[in-house]
Order: sequence, then C-alpha cells, then structure tokens
Amino acid sequence: MTTLQTETASGSAASAFSSSDTAALERETELQAEEQVTFEQIWNETHRKVSSGWIRQNGFKRICLQFPDDYLPHSNAISVSLKELLTPEDVKVFIMADTTYGSCCVDEIAAAHVEADSVIHFGNACQSKASRLPVLYMYPQLPLDVPRMMETLTASLQAECKERVVCVYLDIGYHHLRDQLGEESSLYKQLTEALQPKELVLEVYPLAEEEADASKQHPKSASERICLFVGNDNQRFANLSLTAPALQWHIFDGASGTLSAKNPLTAQYIRRRYFYIEKCKDAQTLGLIVATLTAEGYLDVVARLQAMAKGRGIKTQLISVGRINPAKLANFLEIDCFVLIGCPFNNMYNSKDYYKPIVSVFEAEMALNPAWHMKYPEAYVTDFKELLPAGRSFLAYDEQAVPEHDVSLVSGRMRGAANASLETADDPASLAVATQAKMALMTTNTGLTFEDRTWQGLDPALGQTEPAELQPGLSGIPIKYSHQ
Repeated sequence: MTTLQTETASGSAASAFSSSDTAALERETELQAEEQVTFEQIWNETHRKVSSGWIRQNGFKRICLQFPDDYLPHSNAISVSLKELLTPEDVKVFIMADTTYGSCCVDEIAAAHVEADSVIHFGNACQSKASRLPVLYMYPQLPLDVPRMMETLTASLQAECKERVVCVYLDIGYHHLRDQLGEESSLYKQLTEALQPKELVLEVYPLAEEEADASKQHPKSASERICLFVGNDNQRFANLSLTAPALQWHIFDGASGTLSAKNPLTAQYIRRRYFYIEKCKDAQTLGLIVATLTAEGYLDVVARLQAMAKGRGIKTQLISVGRINPAKLANFLEIDCFVLIGCPFNNMYNSKDYYKPIVSVFEAEMALNPAWHMKYPEAYVTDFKELLPAGRSFLAYDEQAVPEHDVSLVSGRMRGAANASLETADDPASLAVATQAKMALMTTNTGLTFEDRTWQGLDPALGQTEPAELQPGLSGIPIKYSHQ
C-alpha cells in the first residue's frame, strides 16, 4: 500500500518495490485488457461537480482518492483540482495506490492508516459493499459512436435477435449513458429498432449490490436470451458472462467499433474447473486464502468452509498474503489445494502458473458440500454471499450426508479412509504410525507441517541479547543519504 498526501508527498522508496516482479507482470497483463483513458475522460466537469457536491453534502474532511495503476499519472492533477474546488474549506486529500488485494476493491485498510472518513474510488470496481467507510465510485466517460454501433448491430445481429429476449449491458466507460436507459430514451428506441427483439433489457454493469439484487428477481430464460456487452473483452465481461448464462454472448468494442461472438463456458473450461473440484476433494490440507478484508460476509464464508472441510476430515489453514502470485503460494508446501476468498472480480485464477490448484469459493462448495453432488448449477457463482443462507444459491450442509468412502476421478484411489484418520488427530496413539498391507510402516501425517520445516523464519532470540544504546539511523532516500 502506498499513501501520498497532496500537501507533502511522503512515502518510502521501499514501497515502490514492495510487490514482486510476478505481481507487477500480473497487473500489466490485467491492464492490457483495459481501454486506455485520458485525463478528460476520468476527470471532467461532471466528475468535479459530483465529487465536490458529495463531499460538501456529507461534511467529509479527510478524503482518500483510490486509483488503479493506469490512472496514477493523472492522480496528482486530480487531487490538486479537487482541493481547489473545496477551497477554502479545511479538507485534506490523500492518494492511494498499490492496493492490498485488487484495485477493484475499496482499500478500507489503507484508508484507515490516514484516518480517512471517506473514499472516492476511480476506475474498475466490483462494488462490493464496504463495511467501514462511505464510498463514491467515479467511472470514466468514454465516447461511443451510437450510429455506427446501430449500423453494425442491424447488419450482424438483427436476424439472430429477432423475436428473442435481448439483454444489453453497458461497461463502466458508458455508465454516463445511464439517463438513456429508460424505454422512452433514444438509445433504447434505437436498439429496439436495430435488433427487433421480443423484449429488450438495457442495464449498466457492474451494478451496486442493491440494484443487482433487484435485477436478479427477474431472470430471463437462458435458452432464448441473447446478450450484448458494450465494452471490451475484459475482467468484467468474464465475470458477467459466467454468472448470466445466455444462448449467445456478443461483445461490441466501443473503441474499435467491432462486433465479436464469445461464449466463456466452453467444454474445455468446464472440464478444467471440474478437474480442480476433484483435486479439492482429494486434498488432505486446504489453504483458505483471504483476499479481502472489507467484503461483507467473508468471515461467515471462512467459518462455513472450515466446518465443511472438518466434516470430511480435511485440515484447513487460513492465509493472508495480499496479492497472490506463484512465489508466495509456493512457500506452503503442505497445502494440496487453495481456496481463494475474494470479491466477485478477484476470486478466479488460472492455476496453470501455480504449483497447486486454486479454486473459488463456489468450486470448494461443490467439492465439500454433498448437497451439490450430481447437481449441475444453472450459472457460475462468483459472489460468495450467494452461497450463504440468505443467498440464491445456498444449499444447506448436512454432515450426515457426507459419504464415508468414494473414488477419486483423478487418481482412481479410494477417498475417505485416509481423511477419516485425521479426525482422531487429538488421540496421541493415532499419530504414531500406521500399518500398510505389506506390514511396512508409514506416518499418517502426510503434509509437511510448519514444525517439520528446517527454516521457520528469523529467530527473535528474546532475552538472549544484551540491551544496546539507540543510535541515529539513516535519513534521506536510498540514492543519496543525508550524511553522504
């Protein structure tokens, strides 16, 4: 986390190198899928009016501005402009960057370091409900050539969409068209004329949690629905297309004016995720990675996963390492499978680059909860709150329904017997040795525990060193200290 105050920019040079090279490459790869924005697109007269009005209306005095990596070149100019708008009020503005987990989540932990009373979040946002601070989301305003889009849709999609239910979603760069979403708006009428659907649904994405819950009350049949995403092929499209099944998905890129068809739930993708679910069932130790400290309900999910794993005789370890990368997770040799507990935009990773599989909360639920056995979900669940008792995809966990023995579809071995021995871990006699069929001896603790490691971190040697007199340290920056 890096926090800069606009009056006197402060911070350490080490913070610039706090993330590993792998994490930097991951952020760079993520940014390549985002449309490049200009200063005028992320900070125009509308942004100035909305942000200053929101601050004055609520009487905020310490405001944090949270930016994704690609917005940082404009961050100082935006903070200075906001300070000028709020003059002569006594307001302090801070810049937040290098967020703890993902730029889509509001970093309330970093904001608490400067005792902020509000956050203005710029760019991509999952809109997970913040639990500590009020948040204002500011999206870029990208240009959209509506006549060209209508011409392309008429030529390419009219025959496919005619007399079908059509859902059109506007990406964050086109949320400024929200006022044109009503049935009487020109945009709605133009889309209806171009596609000639039986029913047209026009929405922005992502929605706030309250608006999203309202929209889910009117699901459309996937067998007859055609969906169009106005934006580019990015993280938001992947999340939306997985959770909202459709007969066919199309992407209209507003920057290039091109139309393409894409379905994320391919047979290859489904096979790979079910393979990871089987690996989760085979695991003897699960690592629960907490990738959020602000999303509402994450502690309830942790408790639920621990209870289900215990019912199957699987050990769990709770891990919090910030942004994950292969180097960080490679330190946990004893873990067979990781479960990533994060926001809807930050809970799916391609495990090909990692040494052990990484599954989402939904996939762990399918692996550990017997209620999901032989049950094919209607849609993928990326929001873990949907799996809690108040959620739409909640299935009660019955420990009595857990099978005593079943066969792994990956290794072909019997599951249950090995894991059942873990339930007697409190019995000292059961921890000694176990006898195999050929009378050979083996330990029942197959994982490399922390106590078995040859290096367990720096030795504090408490009480073993003589007290020393405090000496002045180095001052300045690493390129040239003040005494040099």
